[in-house]
Amino acid sequence: MDWEFLFLNYIQKNIRTDYLDAVMVFIAPFWLLMIVIAIPSLISLFTKKHRRFGRMIICDAAVNTLVCSAIIKPIVNRIRPYELDTTIKLLVPPEFDACFPSGHTFFAFGAATICFIYYKPLGIVMYLFASLIAVSRLYLYMHFPTDVVCGAVFGIICAVIAAHIENLIFSNDPHEDEQTESDSE
Repeated sequence: MDWEFLFLNYIQKNIRTDYLDAVMVFIAPFWLLMIVIAIPSLISLFTKKHRRFGRMIICDAAVNTLVCSAIIKPIVNRIRPYELDTTIKLLVPPEFDACFPSGHTFFAFGAATICFIYYKPLGIVMYLFASLIAVSRLYLYMHFPTDVVCGAVFGIICAVIAAHIENLIFSNDPHEDEQTESDSE
């Protein structure tokens, strides 16, 4: 863990600026992630052409919530960096759950993976957004580097699993045949 504090403190002492503070604080709230991901996903449920995408995102959110919030975080129960080093001035309110893995990163990389599976150009953009979220978690002293890296890896793995679950559940959906026929016209 020593190298992780060295990394976080390097960011605090050498990279932190007023401009980046404002950017990272803007990116930090979970609601921004939800707006970027949830609203388009819910809207897509009401269109034949993109319904599968919406279902995949919802399935991913369910798998991520179960794996990250209900299983891994309570088992590992890792203390956040700012709880161990109280000299750092936080830019955002403290969080009170465990920090391993980073939930923000987990959900962002999961959604980016679903986007990549469904439509690669959107997925690439979403991976960039997810990476920015991951960096913000380090910059804001909310997570250790391993929290963020593992959040990204677990998010990708869970998204692939969620895509397979969605495919298994809806592979015999009669409406999908309609979509395929209408898309080919």
